[in-house]
Amino acid sequence: MIHPLLSIQARTQTFLLRHFRLTRHGRYMRKIHNTHLGESCFVIGNGPSLTAADLTALHDNHIDTFAVNRIFKIFPDTPWRPTYYVSTDAVLIRGILDEVNAMPAPDKFIPLQNRYYLGVKVRGAHHFFRNDRRENDPPGGFSLDCADQVNMRGTVTIACVQLAMHMGYRHIYLLGVDHSFDRVVTETGEVVVDPSVRNYFCAGYDDDVKDEVRHDLGTTTRAYRDLRRFCDANGVKVINVTRQTKLDVFETASFDEVVAALSGGSGAVSGERGAVSGGGRREA
Repeated sequence: MIHPLLSIQARTQTFLLRHFRLTRHGRYMRKIHNTHLGESCFVIGNGPSLTAADLTALHDNHIDTFAVNRIFKIFPDTPWRPTYYVSTDAVLIRGILDEVNAMPAPDKFIPLQNRYYLGVKVRGAHHFFRNDRRENDPPGGFSLDCADQVNMRGTVTIACVQLAMHMGYRHIYLLGVDHSFDRVVTETGEVVVDPSVRNYFCAGYDDDVKDEVRHDLGTTTRAYRDLRRFCDANGVKVINVTRQTKLDVFETASFDEVVAALSGGSGAVSGERGAVSGGGRREA
């Protein structure tokens, strides 16, 4: 028999998730809506091509960034720190809560479900979102209103893009999204193993949980394709500036050219190493 207090707690949590907009977390999400309207930002992946030097360039030019999971492992090599920290994976965040708590990022976003049901408690993460996992949604299955929910598909970077769109960013650059691992599941369901492939920007990134992590690139690639259609339909440009990437869904541009354009105030590079269009950066 369930203890009466636990039963009340469970019902309360279910009610709050169903009516997330009415919670203080939902109210905060409404507060930050379009606070960066028309600006540019970077979503940082943790792939092996990510370098401290590139992050330092973002730091030196005061460019807003979203970073994820165990990004703190690169902190000793750069003064850069993320503007926003996001983690949706309870496996990858397990055992590193002290490091995440110590992270100076002013805004840390995690799913409210991870707090309620998995006991993931991050200091400073008063910015919870309602995580709605929908692996097989149609192309329109993403959220423009994170005060309601974030539709989690494929990978945490997709959650970052939705949060960035909610805040009003209109040029979103992907960096460190190599989209390759030493053991992957392809779109056809084939398991491909290549021990020569590095998974992350540093050795030992996930040694404690690597047997629990499954890299389903088939699902992730499909989600990225749908995300591009969703972004295109809503006037948001996602450009991949990762130095070495196997993700061919988005237009590409040179990282150095993008940073030069943003630092010079000329705007945001539009993609395929093409023209520069309107954008922005965070002031010092």
